[in-house]
Amino acid sequence: MIARLLRSALRAAALLAAVILGYLFAAGVGGLWGNGNRATDGEYRIGLVIGPIHTDLLIPLTPAVKTRLAFAIPDGVPLDAPGAEWLLLGWGAREFYTTAGTYADITARATFRAITGDSAVIRLDAIGRINDFTDIPLIAMDAVQFAALLDVLAASFAPGPDGVPVAIDHAGFTASDRFYPATGHFNILTTCNVWVGDVLGAAGVPFGRWTPTPQAMQLSLWRLHGEG
Repeated sequence: MIARLLRSALRAAALLAAVILGYLFAAGVGGLWGNGNRATDGEYRIGLVIGPIHTDLLIPLTPAVKTRLAFAIPDGVPLDAPGAEWLLLGWGAREFYTTAGTYADITARATFRAITGDSAVIRLDAIGRINDFTDIPLIAMDAVQFAALLDVLAASFAPGPDGVPVAIDHAGFTASDRFYPATGHFNILTTCNVWVGDVLGAAGVPFGRWTPTPQAMQLSLWRLHGEG
């Protein structure tokens, strides 16, 4: 009996290891398999803030950005504040993203829901001048791509009853950020990193076809943008 249980446990562990390795291999292929050629220069720069598990977009706070996302200003996101120069925008699983301010905040329930499927949210914050971009890769965009990016981002917010996105009644991670319901659903195959890659691709920016992990994001940046 004990030997049979041990063999079953070993088979289950081997299967789990194979699934994880297959997932990571596919992520590497997806990051390298881009949807275009290496990017050329452009007048705009978009940053990617890549963490251990999550990637945020860093977008210059141009007048067009402030206009498209003006609904967030009354909610306390200081897009129009003096000194505000960048918009930090991320997409993720609602339960996991809204509670995981630090790794200590992560719960088993939130992790399970993120893996198996959860509704999505977008987090917005406005920040000031950034003097050091050493750890923030920058992607060049021309005016057409930048305008397309704003269209894609605006369409990623779930509209409220009157068509305007309504902030979630939940404390953010800073004094100036807010969460909003988003379109789409988060799961292990459609992660925050996949969403960033899809958004960039939809705006006409060359990027990996499937980038579920930060490592896949880095491979795509190296392959298509000469970063890393």
